[in-house]
Amino acid sequence: MKMIITDFYSNTNVLHCPNNNSPEYAFIGRSNVGKSSLINMILNQKIARTSSKPGKTQLINHMVINNSWSLVDLPGYGYAKISKTKKAEILKMTREYFLQRGKPLAAVFFLIDIRIPPQKIDLEWMKWLVKNQIYFIRTFTKSDNLNASKVQQKIKEYNKHMNDNSWGKIPESITTSSKKRIGKDEILQKIIQLNTLFQNM
Repeated sequence: MKMIITDFYSNTNVLHCPNNNSPEYAFIGRSNVGKSSLINMILNQKIARTSSKPGKTQLINHMVINNSWSLVDLPGYGYAKISKTKKAEILKMTREYFLQRGKPLAAVFFLIDIRIPPQKIDLEWMKWLVKNQIYFIRTFTKSDNLNASKVQQKIKEYNKHMNDNSWGKIPESITTSSKKRIGKDEILQKIIQLNTLFQNM
């Protein structure tokens, strides 16, 4: 899939987000999970801002692709070095986006650092998405230093937690590495599949 960014919008309010009547795919994860690097890998260009300092994205950023769908870069969460007031504002903005965006929000790619044990804040966010019936795909990042067996072991830890706590159906998973360009095809295949479903709605 050749991708051209045909428009770019940044907002702090879901009501001001573009009304293109086309599907969009939100990317969210804990600060420093590798979101910007993953988005740049998917788009094959440096559009999302990468930084050694987490917490740089503080807006709802819509990247319109080929005039047909959008990739949405949402602020990371869990970054300590911003004020409580700012943190609360970002949380409110992000949750309002999820709750009010409606039909255009085709899926959420929920980013998780696969190298570390399940984090409480990630689990809380995913449980909130489940509770609000928002479709998401667990997108495990930074898999380049783990072998296939270790990757599956890590994913099973999340599956076990979800089963033990009666979350219902286990979400789909995609494993990625921006360094080794792993997972790009799987993400784009999912987007193509969902674009087709969206057109038939």
